[in-house]
Amino acid sequence: MTVPARATVPTPAATVPTAGDTVGPLSMHLSLQRLIMVSGANRDFAPTHIDNEAAREGGAPAAYADIMFVFTMIDRLLLEWAGPPAVLRQIGPVKLHDFVLSGEDLEVTGTVVAVTPASAPDGRPGTDIEVEIAFTQGERRPVSGRGRIWTPAPG
Repeated sequence: MTVPARATVPTPAATVPTAGDTVGPLSMHLSLQRLIMVSGANRDFAPTHIDNEAAREGGAPAAYADIMFVFTMIDRLLLEWAGPPAVLRQIGPVKLHDFVLSGEDLEVTGTVVAVTPASAPDGRPGTDIEVEIAFTQGERRPVSGRGRIWTPAPG
């Protein structure tokens, strides 16, 4: 089995972000194998997260990601975009509109909606970002939410 190269998120220039800046995209294929590995890592062995048939019996089209994995996708988008030494301050609120299904190609994106100068104790700006997880095929957007990071100081 070949493991695809890890996708990276384009990072901002060494300046303070501004409202309207694009964050991402972070693209990935959500295989059933990945969901099983994630479930094992966070010890969430609910059958709907690791077995397509169990998920269908529960009313979902296929096995689907648990909330911890959804938060992790948002975390990765924000921290890879901001780069070190950014600090993740908050994820949420997050709204789940639909299942994040195995077998789908996903794109996690964001938009800077507000920047608060010197909001961190060391004077770094706080950046609020609206995020979305969407399937690359069709119009389904199963997750939307918000995150806040302290971005690195410019210079």
